[in-house]
Amino acid sequence: MDKVGIGIIGCGNISGAYLTAMASFPILDIRGVADLNRELAEAKAAEFNVPVKSVEELLADPKVEIIVNLTIPKAHVAVALQA
Repeated sequence: MDKVGIGIIGCGNISGAYLTAMASFPILDIRGVADLNRELAEAKAAEFNVPVKSVEELLADPKVEIIVNLTIPKAHVAVALQA
């Protein structure tokens, strides 16, 4: 079975719960995390040993099949529309 490529945009408090839960699903492959705050994304990527990308890179990556939008309400619609 092929793995499903996942990209997470928004690396705030709730992202840790998602990253922890996703690790228990062998079909999921987290192909990157992104946040408008690059330092926050880098910290989350290091904590969960996943790639860090810019929002634009993550959205353009053909290996990312599903975007999990964990952004703040102010950014949520814009990210959803881009996805």
